[in-house]
Amino acid sequence: MIRDQPLTPRQFADFSAQFGHLQRHIQKAFWHPEVPEIVFNRNVDADGKFDEAGARRGVTENIRDGWHSDTTYDVEPAKATSVHAVEIPSHGGNTCFASAHRAYDLLPEAMKRRVAGLRVEFALGRNRRNKQTQILSRKLTEEDKALPTVSHPVICRHAVSGRPAIYANPLIATGIVGLDEAESDEILDVLYDCLDRAAADGHRWEHEWRVGDTILWENRGGLMHTGRLDYPLNERRIMYRCTIGSGPIEAYAAAE
Repeated sequence: MIRDQPLTPRQFADFSAQFGHLQRHIQKAFWHPEVPEIVFNRNVDADGKFDEAGARRGVTENIRDGWHSDTTYDVEPAKATSVHAVEIPSHGGNTCFASAHRAYDLLPEAMKRRVAGLRVEFALGRNRRNKQTQILSRKLTEEDKALPTVSHPVICRHAVSGRPAIYANPLIATGIVGLDEAESDEILDVLYDCLDRAAADGHRWEHEWRVGDTILWENRGGLMHTGRLDYPLNERRIMYRCTIGSGPIEAYAAAE
């Protein structure tokens, strides 16, 4: 975290690129016009009018339904994300982080055995369990809406520490591969309850934004995040965001 250091779009992109190659985000409607490696998280459109789809990028009213790791809909998701605050509302809009390692530890042993080796599908905007993603998909092109789902392990292994973590997330996951809808929903609810419990028992950190703040976090498993949609919607909230690097998500094997 870096406090009180306003950056131009080019400076922010150059800073972010020190940690890996920058990906262009799937939501082309939010690309910065001069630095397309940056996407906006903002609640207004280019004309300054309120934009609901933009306002819901990265934030939600119900924290339990908002936890996610970025670009899980990609075959090789982002390794890291950086965000820089340009304009912020008078209050609210914190970004929250929770330990998905802790969430895995909270799973009942029987459930750990049940989900071992399972994979979960992801697709942006096609999560029937979460209406928020349907709003987010409004700005996707028809071609991007038609992209196939991808799958990743329900339980991942962190690329460095090797620790297990829940990787399924309530914002973007569409269902568990090979299971019927009812069984998939049952398992996902247990996983998401554990994520929410992990965020409620001292394993959550909330960043209270100030103009000029930059934060960077990793997406290789072990960390979930979401923002709070609890700020005055008539006040501007504008952030720059970069998507950094990419890599495969490894499955966790309990015998390791």
